[in-house]
Amino acid sequence: MADKEKKEATARPIEAFSEATQTMAESLAAAQERNLKYAQSVFDSTIALLKDHVESTRSLLEQWEQQAQKQPMVPGVAESYFSFFRAPLTAYQQVIEVVETASKQSLESFQKATESFEKAMQQGREQLQEAARRTSHITEKPGK
Repeated sequence: MADKEKKEATARPIEAFSEATQTMAESLAAAQERNLKYAQSVFDSTIALLKDHVESTRSLLEQWEQQAQKQPMVPGVAESYFSFFRAPLTAYQQVIEVVETASKQSLESFQKATESFEKAMQQGREQLQEAARRTSHITEKPGK
């Protein structure tokens, strides 16, 4: 009878700790998943907005070019004028592409880190369960 009580007394804290660890790991994994989804949505909406601005600006430049072609001007002046406006737009578009690529890589790295964390937590749970099993096995031996 004393062995059974000793076994139960040893197992209860281990089980409670195991359950608490499991709950904490699941909560952390869920929080990381939400953070990843939020970061992805912010990234996607920001890139879409920036691309929309680039396209709107490009459309406006094309309209200006069409209007300028209707106006009598010195040859080459209109082209110089519009190339002055196109240069920053092209640079802006290139920056957006670089930021998009870098952000995608960062999100992928974060996702891999999240997966690694979840794997490490799973391994920790398995090791804790193994330790609990060993402890239970030790307390079951007669004479202890």
